[in-house]
Amino acid sequence: MIRKEGKARWVFTCQPCNERIEAVDQFRAIEAMNRHKRYTQHAWVVLGQAFQGIVDALNQVVTPLLDALAPVLTPPPNKPHDPTLVKDRRKWGGR
Repeated sequence: MIRKEGKARWVFTCQPCNERIEAVDQFRAIEAMNRHKRYTQHAWVVLGQAFQGIVDALNQVVTPLLDALAPVLTPPPNKPHDPTLVKDRRKWGGR
């Protein structure tokens, strides 16, 4: 948004980025606005805000699912399935 705040003070304010650029005339404020909108950072902020709702919805669905699957997804302990090998102190129990 470009607006005049005083004599020879035009201000461009970008709402998503919280960026404020001052210029001496309206033409330079428009140039500053166009320059700012070409920045990659501005594009990422706008895309981030656009996809934030989708990310929040996925977090609400995926987080409980991962919490429920956590016991299944944990790696097994490093012990053999055969109980006779567990009693073998050379590898599993030490001295």
